[in-house]
Amino acid sequence: MYTVEEIANELDISKVTIYSKLRKFPDEVIIKKGKKYITDRLFDVIKDELDSKKEDNPHDIKVSINGSVVEDINEANEISELNQGLIEAVIGQLNEKDMQIKEKDNQIRTLQKLIENSQMILKQEQEKDLKKISMESHFEEFDKKLTEIKEKLDQRRKLEIELKERKENKKLWNKIFK
Repeated sequence: MYTVEEIANELDISKVTIYSKLRKFPDEVIIKKGKKYITDRLFDVIKDELDSKKEDNPHDIKVSINGSVVEDINEANEISELNQGLIEAVIGQLNEKDMQIKEKDNQIRTLQKLIENSQMILKQEQEKDLKKISMESHFEEFDKKLTEIKEKLDQRRKLEIELKERKENKKLWNKIFK
């Protein structure tokens, strides 16, 4: 009895080829402890089949794809189609990621503009607040000065009234003593 690895090494073919042959002869495969063993009879059948195939079709060439040996052109074509499909899938994913990155870049630009606008608005509000505070202090000073002027005017009026009264009193005294 042989393992799949032993047959692959001895016949210089891939394990994939051996497994495809095993599907045709399931009665000749023995599984022990999870490992597949092939009977001598099936080994001879596989060997004869490969020999006859090589003689019948000289165009079948051993091709190395990604480090594995492929027995015939059909198998090589299948692997090539599979690889091409994988490449196309990866390219599709890369294109999708590029689109997502562009979308994220646009979102970042939009957010940066929003942040700049918010900062401008905040700065304008701060300037308004400073102007309000400045205006309030200016009006307070103005109010104080007005109050001072008003008090001075009141004092002057009082003085004028007093002076008038004195003058009148003097006149009256003058009239009396004249």
